[in-house]
Formats: sequence, structure tokens, C-alpha cells
Amino acid sequence: MSENLLRVVPTVPDWAPDRDVAAAAAEIISAMCPGSGAVVACRYAEVTFIDPGVNFEAVSCPGCTALLKADWWRQCMDEAHATRFAYLDTVTPCCSAAVSLNDLEYHWPAAFAQFELRVHNPGRSWLSPAEAVQVSNVLGITIRQVLSHY
Repeated sequence: MSENLLRVVPTVPDWAPDRDVAAAAAEIISAMCPGSGAVVACRYAEVTFIDPGVNFEAVSCPGCTALLKADWWRQCMDEAHATRFAYLDTVTPCCSAAVSLNDLEYHWPAAFAQFELRVHNPGRSWLSPAEAVQVSNVLGITIRQVLSHY
């Protein structure tokens, strides 16, 4: 059986809110996704790659928009994984831009996070810009969204 997830994460990979703030944000997202499955606040022991599942298509450079080779990206991911994603900095091969793996342009967005609000089968796609601002305000940090399909 396939599953869709709307995953809301902070833009800072190692940031996590306290439990009360996470619960308040989960309530707001739950109201934005009526009829969805559970909204779960997940805290990981370390920074984790929040992937889009089968939606993953490609990665490009935020500096020059060049499509990055999959082998290069996998090598960067292997190196970052060796640090438990504590070190995400890299230099792109196309234009030598110094970037974080978190800031590459993922075609179907992806992110790195130690905390996420996960909506199971949300019955919708992205939060609107206004809804994203509302969640960001509750959390006290800007957010990213990842739509995952498994």
C-alpha cells in the first residue's frame, strides 16, 4: 500500500522546538489537513535526510542552476552521512559555489532536519504560503515542506 506524507521541517537542520510548541504546530497543521491521517511530531537523535521518496527526480545547483550529476551528489551524501549529517557543506562542481546540501535545489523538495511534523495521507499538496507563515510563526522559525510518496 502506498503512502503520501506532507513533511514540515525547520530550515535549520539541527533545530527543534520544545514539546508544547511542537504540539501547537501539529494542531494547526491538523486543522489545515482535515481528513488526513495522524500528524506526528518526530524528533530524531541526529540530523536526517527528509526525502521525497519516489518523487525524487534530480538535484541542481542553487548558484547557477546546473543539473548536478547523481554520482557527485551520492558521494557528497556519503561524506555527509559519515559525519551523521553534522557537516553538510560542499562545493558544487559546476560553478564552485560553496553551499550546504540542505540548500541544493531538489526537484521535488527535500531537506535535512532533526525535527519534522509529518502528516500521513494529508489529502492535499503543499501548504499555501499563508499557511506556511502561520506554522512558521507558531514554531518561531521558517519552514520547508517535503511531499513524500512511498
